[in-house]
Parts: sequence; C-alpha cells; structure tokens
Amino acid sequence: MPDSKPISRFLLGRRRVLQLALAALIAVIAAEWYTDLDFSLGVFYVLPVGIAATVLNRWQTVVVAAGCAFIGGQFTAGIPAIEFWLNFVMTMLAFGGAGLFIGELNRNRRAAVEAYTRLRIEKEMRHQAEDQLRLLAESSPAAILTLNHRGEVLAANRSAHDMLGAPQPDGLIGKPISDFVPVFAGALRKQAGPQAVRASAAGWARKLDGVKFPVASWFSTYGTGEARCLAGILVDMSEEVRDRELEFFRHFAEYNRLMASAVSHEIRNMCLAIRVVTSNLRQKLEVEGDADFSALSSLVEGLARMAAFELQTSKDSSNGWCDLRAVLEEFRVVIEQDWNDAGGSVRCEIGDVPLVRADGHSLLQVLLNLSQNSLRAAQALPAPSLLVRVSHADDKVIVSLIDSGPGVADTSRLFQPFRSDADGSGLGLYISRTMMRSNGGDLKHVPTGAGCRFDILMASQQVRTAPAEALSLVEVQL
Repeated sequence: MPDSKPISRFLLGRRRVLQLALAALIAVIAAEWYTDLDFSLGVFYVLPVGIAATVLNRWQTVVVAAGCAFIGGQFTAGIPAIEFWLNFVMTMLAFGGAGLFIGELNRNRRAAVEAYTRLRIEKEMRHQAEDQLRLLAESSPAAILTLNHRGEVLAANRSAHDMLGAPQPDGLIGKPISDFVPVFAGALRKQAGPQAVRASAAGWARKLDGVKFPVASWFSTYGTGEARCLAGILVDMSEEVRDRELEFFRHFAEYNRLMASAVSHEIRNMCLAIRVVTSNLRQKLEVEGDADFSALSSLVEGLARMAAFELQTSKDSSNGWCDLRAVLEEFRVVIEQDWNDAGGSVRCEIGDVPLVRADGHSLLQVLLNLSQNSLRAAQALPAPSLLVRVSHADDKVIVSLIDSGPGVADTSRLFQPFRSDADGSGLGLYISRTMMRSNGGDLKHVPTGAGCRFDILMASQQVRTAPAEALSLVEVQL
C-alpha cells in the first residue's frame, strides 16, 4: 500500500498556495475598489497568476490568467466593447505568458531538486553498499582477491593475507598470483571470448614460505584487453581433506577388521573339522605315539588359536547417536538414480523418528548394500519397487527394506561369509550384520509371502510412536 503522507503534504501545500493567490487577488481588487487612483492597478493582477502558476498545470494557469484579466478589465470604464475585449485578450496573453513562464521555472526547479535529491540518496545508498561489501570482504573467512590482466594482485582481504602468509595490510598487492595460486594465473592466460569466464576448481596454493596446501576456488573474469580482471575466492581445504582422509582410514581399518574376522571364522570352522577328523583317527588307528601325527595335531591347535579372532562391540567414541532421518534422506538421494534407470519406484514411510545409536556412515553403507541387492534381484521385473519403512518396537527402532523381487530361496546360509552362490565376494550381508552388531544393533531377514524383507534394528534415544495420521508418506515415482 503506497504511503499517503507525501500526497497529503503536497495537497496541503497546494491548498495554501491557492489560498495565498486568492488573497493576493482580493487585495488587488480591494485596492482598486476602495481607492481612487489616477492610474490602473491591472498590472498587479499578474501577482496572483504567478503565485497560482507554481502549483497549477498549464491549462489551469491559462484559466486563472483569463479570470484575472477579465476582473481587471471591469475596473476600466468608459471604453468601447471592442477595446474592452481587445484589452482582455492582450492582458490574458500577458498574464498567461507570465504564469506559464513562472510555472515552467518552478517545475524545472522542482525537477532539479528532485534529481539532486535522488542523486544524493543514490550516492548514500552506494556508499552504504560499498561499506557493507567492504565489511563483508574484510570479515569473510574466505580469501577474496582481485587481479589485473598481468595476474598481479590489485586487492586482497585480510583472510587472503592470512591464508597466503603475507604481512598485513598490503603484503600481496602488486605481487604475481602465479607464485601463490596457479589456477588463477591459468584462468587469466585463457583466451578471452565474448563471454566472461565463470568457473570453480580445486587445486593447490602456496604460501610465501613455500608451504603448499589444498584449496577450493571460485573465480570469474570481466573486461577485455588490458582492462581484463579476475575476481576470485579461495577456501583452505586442509581441514576438510584431513578429516576426509582420517574418516576413510577409519572405515578402511574397520573393513579390514571385518574381513579378518570373516577369514578367521572360516579358518576356525575348518580347524574344528580337522580336529574332529584327527580325534577319530586317533581312536581308529594306533597313531598316539607317532611324531608326525602329534606335530599335525599341534599345528591344527596353533592354527585354531591364531584364528580365534572375535569381533567385539565397537568402543569408538564416534559411534554415538545419529539422526536417522538425515541418513535416510541421504540414502534416498543416492539410490534414486539407479531405481530410475530400472524404471522402478521407491516409497518411504517415515514417522516420528528419534535419534538412534549407530554410526551414520556405517548405517548408510548397510542401507546401500541392501538396496543394491534388492535392485539386482528385482530389476528383471516389469515394475520393481522398494519400500523403506520406519517402525518402533519396545526400545528399538526398526528400518525395514521390502522389495518386490523373487525373494530368497535358501535362507540358511544367508549371512555366512564367502558364499559360493553370491554375486560378489559373499561378504556383503555378513559385514552389514557385523557392522550393525558392532554398534549394538542387528540385521535380520524377515520371511514374507512375496518379495524380500530385511530389518535393521537399532537402539533409540527416545521412542515416541506417531499416530497413523501423522505418518509422512513420501513416494517418489522414478
């Protein structure tokens, strides 16, 4: 809704000006009516016309000029009618011209004042924007630099000096950027086309002391020829790279631990079988004192002790409470393209989800493994589907993955490692269940009439059963 105050002020000022013009007209009429002068005061009728012209438009000014000319002519007596009207026309033209001239002067003055005011306001706004941008650049944790066509630093904020190890406040000004950020120098050397270059890149930068570190950069070029410049933003990725590599190492070590457990499990089973066979042979044959048989028994016992590697519940402090809804959202984003390519559908039934005790990355890996198994089994069907459902039971949260595939024919060896009938190494389900058990959870296969169902059980921080109408049903038709 527009502000009515400026309109009210304009109308109030217009009314006052018109009242002043009317008062001037009355004063001139009274002077001619009550005084007996030897000369006419008709020239003074231009005063109310000039006053009124400052707030009236052109045709209104002409009307006022005509009215004043007619009133002034009434005090000229004893002249013929033709002379009266001739004087009226001439006076109206004179008054009208004067009024139009004053009106144009006033309009030009107002336009000049408005233009000046607008320019002043724009200048103040521009200064405010520049101050805000300067404050934003100086307080930004990212390095912001501007380079000329030769790759020399024109401007750099505080973070740029800190990141590149340059002294404040202008230790980088005038220095070639190729010594510090080669990716910016390469962007400036790129042949300039009709459009500006806008890109992002990951690479390495170097400090003044020669230390290199990984960076992520965003930059754009503008201008042509010697006026060509580059504006860039740098972010130090050292912490992110360090955290990513440590996380990768942690999961790689965990995977190796699970692999070692699977191998030791199989070796232990074989040792037990060999022990039974040697015990039977000892009873059937007279080999009790045979040195070779005793050595073989010792080797089997030693191998069994070496294979006695049991998985314990993980004590890693990182395996605390995780946001199950966030993990499921990330899981949906990862798998939707694969199910889209297979012409299938994914449906998620998620209610009031509490925090669960699990490692988020491990839980995501388990979900992805189950999804890939379901996709391989169901993609031959005309309309494969996957249902992800979250439910509660006692102090547990259950994530069920139900597909429309043919199901599992033999479930007796489902979680055994190195299964011969598996598509890959035969360790996927074994490692997935071991991951969940190492965090205090479990992975189970639930028999169903059609398709295949796996349940992931996890301890919950706070179980609140959501009403049926409160369940959020999100279906993605892919």
